[in-house]
Amino acid sequence: MYDFGTHFNVDLSLCKTPSTYVFKGKNYRISIISDVLIRFEYSSSGSFNDYPTFFATNRSFAKPKFTVQEDKDTLVIKNDHFILEYSKEKHFVGPKFLPDQNLKVSITGTEKTWYFNHPEVRNYMGTSYSLDNSKGSVNYEKGLFSLDGFTSFDDSRTPILNKYGNIIAPNYMNIDTYLFIYNNDFGLGLRDYFRLTSLPPLIPRYALGIWWSKNEQYGEKDIQKLVEDFKEHDIPLSVLMLGSYARTQNKKSNISFNFNKEKFPNPEGLCDYLHKNNIRLGLNIKTEGLISTEEPNFEEFRKLYGSDEGKCVLLNVYENKQTDSFLKGIINPLLNKGVDFLWVDDNNKENTLREFTMNYFLYNNFSTNKAKRNFLLSRNYGICPHKYSALYSGNTLVNWKTLKMLPFFNSSAANIGVSWWSHDIGGYKGGTEDSELYMRYVQLGVYSPIFRLSSDSGKYYKREPWKWDTKTLKIVHDYINMRHKLIPYIYSEAKKYSTIGSPLIQPLYYRYPETYDEPLYKNEYYFGSELFIAPITESKDEIMNRVVHRIFLPNGVWYDFKTGKKFIGGKRYVTFYKDEDYPVFAKTGAIIPLAVLDKNDINNTSAPKKLEIQIFPGRSNTYKLYEDDGVSSMYKEGYSFTSEINYYYKENDFSVSIEPLEGKQGVIPEKRNYKIKFRNTKFNNGVQVFCDEINVPYIRYSEGNDFIVEFENIPTTSKVLVYCKAKDIEIEAFRLINEDLEGIISDLKIETKLKVEIDKIIFSNSDIKAKRIAIRKLRTKGLKPVFIKMFMKLLEYVAEI
Repeated sequence: MYDFGTHFNVDLSLCKTPSTYVFKGKNYRISIISDVLIRFEYSSSGSFNDYPTFFATNRSFAKPKFTVQEDKDTLVIKNDHFILEYSKEKHFVGPKFLPDQNLKVSITGTEKTWYFNHPEVRNYMGTSYSLDNSKGSVNYEKGLFSLDGFTSFDDSRTPILNKYGNIIAPNYMNIDTYLFIYNNDFGLGLRDYFRLTSLPPLIPRYALGIWWSKNEQYGEKDIQKLVEDFKEHDIPLSVLMLGSYARTQNKKSNISFNFNKEKFPNPEGLCDYLHKNNIRLGLNIKTEGLISTEEPNFEEFRKLYGSDEGKCVLLNVYENKQTDSFLKGIINPLLNKGVDFLWVDDNNKENTLREFTMNYFLYNNFSTNKAKRNFLLSRNYGICPHKYSALYSGNTLVNWKTLKMLPFFNSSAANIGVSWWSHDIGGYKGGTEDSELYMRYVQLGVYSPIFRLSSDSGKYYKREPWKWDTKTLKIVHDYINMRHKLIPYIYSEAKKYSTIGSPLIQPLYYRYPETYDEPLYKNEYYFGSELFIAPITESKDEIMNRVVHRIFLPNGVWYDFKTGKKFIGGKRYVTFYKDEDYPVFAKTGAIIPLAVLDKNDINNTSAPKKLEIQIFPGRSNTYKLYEDDGVSSMYKEGYSFTSEINYYYKENDFSVSIEPLEGKQGVIPEKRNYKIKFRNTKFNNGVQVFCDEINVPYIRYSEGNDFIVEFENIPTTSKVLVYCKAKDIEIEAFRLINEDLEGIISDLKIETKLKVEIDKIIFSNSDIKAKRIAIRKLRTKGLKPVFIKMFMKLLEYVAEI
């Protein structure tokens, strides 16, 4: 077997389920892997697989609990979650489990039953290959989440790995099926899905910033001007993507792995320039085709592989020595020029297995360099799509239909354990460049897994914020900066995802299943543990100059993240949003750590020297802030830092502590400035700030409805306590529909005296019918029909409240 190196080695001890939990006959094997996970195998030859596959890497969990009743004819296994009944195969003809005859698994305490080849029609599906050219709909693949309370996966056709990481073809005649039985607790199923398949990787911190991937024919000077334009407009940039134009166009092959010398005569210098500006470089490659003799590193590859001199080589990912030679002779020299990650875009939907295999090798190849964290951007290869970093959804159309599809698409991906989807923010091609659509794309991008501004080439595709009017630029600038500020929060959530498998984005229907088919609320989702998003995906009422937006908020108390307005959960609302506003809500007691941006180093995504912590009132809470260097794999060796932020809330006093939990010094700033923003909280004279029980100086002030305490130069290894005491501390800033309506009336271009009369009508105690009649009568006083029609609609909305 071929030895790729220790970074490809597989721990075979994890791949075999202990024999105590295995029930085996001549042709069948049933393994109880956990309390909610069963493996069914059937082999006409009597041979079974104890090696890992691309799907299953660990089959040895903690001891499951169950009881067994077995005789020569039947096997019955029971626990708190399921009842497995199997009539052994000697009573049946043929080498298979028979649908609804000799094998069934029932969910304990229910009438739900799974059998082999069950249709599983209540599956909520997972994600898709891509969104190329989609016109608002997509074909989803099977997910783990189902209203049946169970889901099965066929692993019989998935390649097998030996201990050296070599790929072995499976026995296609065997049955190899995994069944998850979680009933109403999807978290149990997802937990064991990640245990079986492996947890998602922790993506680099820079990947959570702002990406740029416009398909322009950039050269080095063009890129330098682009970077300066971002700086000039005070807009952060974290990742630059270069498309196929950046590579040499070979005559003998459709693929290449070298920078175009005419456009990039000094690629190492370009990478150095970007890195000095805290921008990371991603390079597009394709891998289906010939490795050309024109490649500058072809001779090195040929020597490693041993191919004939002067002949191109068809890249065969299943040939071990060739693949190893390709990684060492072609890919590594490319990465050594300073490329931070690869954007792999073969786009062959008919052969996703090849794409997965190539990603397997490219991703693990990064492990040879600890200073560069494993990271790829690729199409969805179908098998455990969470395994290799981030997924690229292809070239999407510029329109509202695409925007409307994205929130549901992102949240449904959690059904198969996926968080890191990367879409074209703004849309890639076609359509009409519209400022409102662009702003809503950007706002959704802020609260999306990956924020990648992208489009086809052409000066009339306006992804550059400064190409728009002043108002659009201001709104987009503020939201892009908010995304950059949110990186400490999102990265901490990313750590949870990679450690315990909690997806960054989770759909509302996990907790409210009835909203799955509800068009008004199906796009809503949780963004990490503290925030909830009800995205805007439709254009505004031009006369009202607002989007009329219906939202549903989960149980509890929620606060508008921007204004601090208070909403009672478990209710439906009709809301009105201006261009600059977006429906983002923080839960009661929410703790949101934000970076305070350094305008002299705006692209920096590393652990900030100044941290703003926003805290919402109402209940006590704890949040763990996770930090590391963000770019290397040294965090796997303990080079990271976790701080615990505790908010202790009472009606007449409150305090916040920031305490180091674990980690090593050197991966975050030695000292840090803090800005603690207590939302909807009155100014407070009774403040004390302690660092390791020693008083420290601070400043305090109010900003709107928020109370702020700032202090500086605090060692990050010290415990900080901010204590505040006062009476009636919370400002009860409930959202009032009258304020929304007053704002709409105020902004209308109609005579002021008419506004006064409209105000009296709208806010009177009359019923809706009487108000409509009164508004229509204002036509005689000069109120135009277009405004009358608008107020008729507005009164309909008010009637819903």
